[in-house]
Amino acid sequence: MKETTRTLEEASYELDSNYESAFCMLNGAKFTSPRGIEFVGLDGVNDDEGKSCHWKVRIEQDQKIGQVMDRVPFGILNKAITGLGATRLEIMNQERNSIIVVPTKSLAYSKYKSVNSIKGEDYAFYVGSPIKEIKNKVSSAQIQRYLQNSSTAKKKFLVVADSLPFLIKILEDNKIDVYHDYFLMVDEIDTMQADSAYRPRLENVMDYYFKFDRQQRSVVSATLIDFSNPQFKFESKVSVCWEENPRRNIDLVYTNYVDDVAKGFIKQKLETSPNEKILIAYNSLDGILNILNMLRNENIVNSSDLGILCSERSNDKIKEYLEDTDNVIDEGGHLQKRIVFMTCAYFAGIDILDQCHLITISSHLQPFTYLSTQRMTQIAGRCRNGNLSEIIIYDIPQNLLKSEFKDKFEYQSYLVRKAEAYADFLNSTRNAIINNKELQELESFINSFVDFSAKAKVDSSNYPIKIVRQNCIDKKFIPAYFNIDSLTEKWELVYSLYSGMQNLYNELKKQRHHVHKILGYCVQREEHNTTSIEEIKERNAERRAENIARLKQRLLEWHSGGRDETLYNELFREQDKKVQDLCMEFKKLSPYIDAERLFNDLSEKYNDGRTLRNYVNAVVFHIMPNDNAFRADVLAKFNYHSIQSRLGQRGVGKVTAQEKINKLREVFRVQLRKTDINNDTLAEYFSCFFKIRRSGGIDKIISLNPLNLPVPTQYVGSNINLFDLFLFPE
Repeated sequence: MKETTRTLEEASYELDSNYESAFCMLNGAKFTSPRGIEFVGLDGVNDDEGKSCHWKVRIEQDQKIGQVMDRVPFGILNKAITGLGATRLEIMNQERNSIIVVPTKSLAYSKYKSVNSIKGEDYAFYVGSPIKEIKNKVSSAQIQRYLQNSSTAKKKFLVVADSLPFLIKILEDNKIDVYHDYFLMVDEIDTMQADSAYRPRLENVMDYYFKFDRQQRSVVSATLIDFSNPQFKFESKVSVCWEENPRRNIDLVYTNYVDDVAKGFIKQKLETSPNEKILIAYNSLDGILNILNMLRNENIVNSSDLGILCSERSNDKIKEYLEDTDNVIDEGGHLQKRIVFMTCAYFAGIDILDQCHLITISSHLQPFTYLSTQRMTQIAGRCRNGNLSEIIIYDIPQNLLKSEFKDKFEYQSYLVRKAEAYADFLNSTRNAIINNKELQELESFINSFVDFSAKAKVDSSNYPIKIVRQNCIDKKFIPAYFNIDSLTEKWELVYSLYSGMQNLYNELKKQRHHVHKILGYCVQREEHNTTSIEEIKERNAERRAENIARLKQRLLEWHSGGRDETLYNELFREQDKKVQDLCMEFKKLSPYIDAERLFNDLSEKYNDGRTLRNYVNAVVFHIMPNDNAFRADVLAKFNYHSIQSRLGQRGVGKVTAQEKINKLREVFRVQLRKTDINNDTLAEYFSCFFKIRRSGGIDKIISLNPLNLPVPTQYVGSNINLFDLFLFPE
């Protein structure tokens, strides 16, 4: 009798490799034990709706996956344990050609160097941007030479996620049926989900992933998080586990000043374990530098004993604090410094062969340092030979507002529904534009809608994140599922894990770790060391000012030299978030306002979001011609042309607070279909459009152009969407 859909959906098939089995293959991967029966293979069982079941494979304690299977099984592979060797297995086996995609170039490079040191220089090939001795971006000619090299029968590409489209195009240009002839393994998939918010191209990998044959693709992680993408419901899932998963011994420290307490524990470890290494995981470079400075200022440690593992983008910053920034970890995975800090760029994938005292830090003061227990598991797994000890230091906010959603699943469902509705609307509009050329002007509206409206955020401490994106292959609008996954995880951290002092302890205990709460580490305000962090912030401001001075020259040259898009993108990527905001506003407004005046103004205002927004909105109104519908409506609502010649006279131009709000609300509703602007922001817009004098709670219009801007070099054309120019509160 055929099994029902319900039964299959609820089934979890479990295989124990310690006992003889009738199975020798699981999702394309052969068991290496001779006890199986060769002609039986399990290639994933689908139910009546096409949803796939979940296989669970139990292997001997401390075994690697490569000791049990000859290759990585297709579908979703939950390694459950860090360091199980799935990536190594796929690189080392000669069963098939493979493309192994990883989130960062440091990870791709380290895997590439590690395997080539064993198998020979030409065994695997790195595809990504320059790193260490690889001084230039990998070229198509280099990839072609590797393909033609006969020293290895099967090709193994280690690819940074951003470079996958480039590699696939070259393979196709070489007449390779890549989606059938190559196996695509997306490693550390949870890191890609979490990091997609600030690296949106990460999710482009999935556009290619689902083009590969079902049996030629796999996503892999030791710390899977939930997928909102419904396509993953149809991927067969394999979990590999030991008889008993590792239980960590954790000292859990709640405090109010994480940096001060971390410094104290480092000092303690140096005193009690003078010959052992210390690894500190902290996703805040300023926090790391603060601790580093306190250690040096109190003569606890020498600079030569300190190292930082972070993204290349931060190297210039840390060079001001450490002389040796490169010699932190060798190619064999051994730390070269006594005390090593690492940011999230090194939380996944990297193999450290030293045993260390691990300190992990999470703080609500910098929400990007929040860590899930899965991410903590990843971090603890970096030291492949185990940790000498583990301390987790954390704090929580004192006044947290309650979420309108009862749990993360309700929040995720809300985001998916919203994203699907937005995507349907945008695709319909796009199709209408394609079929009707007279609607061409709506194309800028689509881009603006995605940039300004199709966003969500967890709370006020987080930036809004896009929940809609375009498929990079067919250009259709679809939900940005990775961003939705990231938002869902952030919601769980903010409103659950770090919403109460006891929650993190309870969750770690639920995972059967040995957790020891260490109490009494709250620091009195007068004992808190603020000198170091104030110095760091001051130096950050100085460094940013120096960068702004260099940026001015480069942007002015870019503007006068033809406004090359590629050159702008390179310059833009070098900047931090706030300076990127300056670059974006300069790019969009410099065609209309004297470029040097514009840059000088922006450089004074970019550091405060509200000040920047009001400046930009005043410029936008100034560069509208008189026949612009929005400008004409604003001036008409306030009877400006009728009173213009009499402005300054007693009683002329007076506007009450409610009057200006009501009139501007109507303008935005009619002209931009914008109805979600609050009263305070509408009042700010009024001050952007008119020069005013305030007396007794009444505003009096004096003139236009409150910033005294020069006459525009040109006016905004009718084809420019005002959504692209105005700034709205996030």
